[in-house]
Amino acid sequence: MFFRIILPFIFYVSSSFASIVIAENTDQISKFSIPYVYDEKSLLSVDEIADKNFTQTVPSQFSFGYKDGTVWFKLTIENKSRDNDFILYFGEPFWSTFNLYEPTESGWVKHSAGLLTHLNERQIEDANPTFRLTIAPGMSKTYFLQGQTINAQIGAFTLYSEKEFFRPSRLTLRTFYPFYSGILFIIMILNIFLLVEMRERIYAYYIGYVSSFIAFVTMFNGCYLYIGFHPWEQGLHVVGTVVLAFMALFSKTFLELEKYFPKMNRLFKLFAVSFLTLGVLIHLEIPLATLFFNILSTVFITILLTLAVKIWQNGKMQTPFYLIALMIYMPTMGMMVLTFNGFLENTDINRYAFLFGALIEIIFFALILAQRFHAAKDEKIQLQKELLIEKEKNQEYLEHKIDKQRQEIKEKNAILFHQSRHAAMGEMISMIAHQWRQPLNTLAIIIQNLYFQHKLGQWDEGNFEQSHDQFNEHLQYMSKTIDDFRNYYKNDETKRPENIGEIVELALRLCDVFLKYAKIKTTLTISTDKMGYLSKNELTQVLMNLIKNAHDAIVERGIHPGKITILVEETDGSIAINVCDNAGDISGAIADKIFEPYFSTKSENGTGLGLYMSKSIIEDHFHGALTFQNIDAGTCFTIMIPIYDKSMEEDKTP
Repeated sequence: MFFRIILPFIFYVSSSFASIVIAENTDQISKFSIPYVYDEKSLLSVDEIADKNFTQTVPSQFSFGYKDGTVWFKLTIENKSRDNDFILYFGEPFWSTFNLYEPTESGWVKHSAGLLTHLNERQIEDANPTFRLTIAPGMSKTYFLQGQTINAQIGAFTLYSEKEFFRPSRLTLRTFYPFYSGILFIIMILNIFLLVEMRERIYAYYIGYVSSFIAFVTMFNGCYLYIGFHPWEQGLHVVGTVVLAFMALFSKTFLELEKYFPKMNRLFKLFAVSFLTLGVLIHLEIPLATLFFNILSTVFITILLTLAVKIWQNGKMQTPFYLIALMIYMPTMGMMVLTFNGFLENTDINRYAFLFGALIEIIFFALILAQRFHAAKDEKIQLQKELLIEKEKNQEYLEHKIDKQRQEIKEKNAILFHQSRHAAMGEMISMIAHQWRQPLNTLAIIIQNLYFQHKLGQWDEGNFEQSHDQFNEHLQYMSKTIDDFRNYYKNDETKRPENIGEIVELALRLCDVFLKYAKIKTTLTISTDKMGYLSKNELTQVLMNLIKNAHDAIVERGIHPGKITILVEETDGSIAINVCDNAGDISGAIADKIFEPYFSTKSENGTGLGLYMSKSIIEDHFHGALTFQNIDAGTCFTIMIPIYDKSMEEDKTP
């Protein structure tokens, strides 16, 4: 064992009887020879064994390898000290049965302490077989010990004084195990966090490897018995298969076999499945399953080391550290395996060095994975920096592209706006002609009357004054009409505070001729004098478009009498202009397209620009909204314009 404090003792071995002599002040005896007999068929009783001639001896720390029979030990102890009570400790927990036969006046008394004996049924509740020996001073006593296991027949006897065995400060290998397992557990927890962060299989395989190795160590030292688990004779080998299965999966992923050696990648998957299958077979106690496991393990380790060297030669940077870890772990594990199989002497170094080697290997692997994590993080940070730079470049490019497209759209909209104005120009000229036709006719009649009166001699100054006043009234009407249309066609898009009601009145006045001609009744209601910050001409164009569309719908559908109702009101902090007609509703198929450019429902002479430009002007120039809804027997378009505020004059948005 690693930790032993051996106080001075005297060790005697009788050449003929191989007896152990306990001298005065002896606390511990660990090196002695012990006679044994091997019962290959496990049929002999203790009485038959007692009659046997024990001619063979083994050291107190021995290894017979894997055998199927039962081994009997003869232990003769001569007590030359003043103590009566001693403890015989056997340092392996995985023997199925390990019995001590004590001679008494009434016969042999059997004390059981193997795996098949529950802890509370043993003389001393210890995972390892432990027995109390009572020998009077100056007396000697002979004990027989019977051991049988499906695992390797390996062990170490140590004889303690009772005081020494129960000394609280006595250091043993079991003292070391909690710290050892604690280190492994901390490493496993850290890698669980790395798994959550990285979400890569290699971390899951490593966690499986470490956790299964912790279970292996727990089986190895028997500590699992203390926490209530049922004794498991095959546990050591079954858990060992799981350890190697996860090692195969971890190694194939770390060495990137799928990249360098695809066939070996498939082989290592097969190794993992084979190890797990052998674990099941060992648990079911299938003959030779343990032998095949040992052979397959040797083949796996050999191939693993060979591939690691080749991949290192191919330039994988982290492989040397992996190889160092393997070079430390594999020899120590090999020493343990050879010791278990009886090919090496059972010494503390051969027996327990693998614990040190495995710890170094697991720490190396943990450092490699931690470095992999940091490298991935650094790569991620670098990638984020590159993406950020690329994003900034793309953003600048997109902003430039958007600005260019915005300018193109603005120019196209300006063209469409002027196209819309020019498209309406012909209609407006026709409207002017209509506006002037009646006053021109009236002027012609006045002149004709004056002429006839003059010829007939009926002309007088009163008639002349009356005719002059009528003439002047109609000329002012015609001049006003010219002024209205001239102002409308001025290309003035300057925004200023405007009275919305007055603009609506102007739009109706401009449309008066064709509305009267179609005998369409108009109703205007203005319930607010609030102002909007906008271009008067642009809003006039929008209103005329809506009024003209209502007029056209009424005329095309032959609605009599036609009605157009306009309501100007304040609502929700905005000015609402509702232009409604009684020409019927707009169907759903058309409703989805009415604000699209060049879409028209008119049979002829429809440009399809009116509503598109109206919506663009209201939303883009006035920051308002233009919507419509079907109402009873008609359609209602609603313009929403923000109420004027001085802060709007500071906003230079067109």
